[in-house]
Amino acid sequence: MQPDHGYQAERREADRVLYSFDVKGRAKVAVVAAKDQKGCPVGARRRTPLAIPPNSRPCTRPPRGWAVWTDRDGARVMVSRLESSTGAEHCGWQSVRFLALGGRTYVRDSEGVLARDGLLSAPYRKQVRMPAGAPDTGYHSRDRHLWLTEDQDTAYVRTSSGVEAWPRAAREVACK
Repeated sequence: MQPDHGYQAERREADRVLYSFDVKGRAKVAVVAAKDQKGCPVGARRRTPLAIPPNSRPCTRPPRGWAVWTDRDGARVMVSRLESSTGAEHCGWQSVRFLALGGRTYVRDSEGVLARDGLLSAPYRKQVRMPAGAPDTGYHSRDRHLWLTEDQDTAYVRTSSGVEAWPRAAREVACK
């Protein structure tokens, strides 16, 4: 996941501000904070690797690697409630997908990148049965539908190919 503090304002315009997060003098993450606009995920914090061209329009579509989730009524879910994105390329995590919900982070680590470092509470499982009694959260993104059991240790994601078990991160996952 990207850092949640330590950003610096790089450029300001009437309806948006470009923030960057630098490591050793080099921009690693950029965020465009913009007023709500049609076509934007509600409350979106625009995070994308490295630079955003200054003349680009924020919110014309989600940044590469981000997923827009909707609720059972089709309304977009605020990213402060549910956020999903791929891992950072500069850390070699581009095969990993993160899903943050309710203060927990779930991880689809199909290649075992984070599992090797003991960052997951359990392994990712590609084909599982949906646990009995697991309620549908109503959240979906394209062909993915999110289910959680009562203990919320694993997110179950139903796709057109079956059900995947995404384990909870055992501790904060941060790319350095």
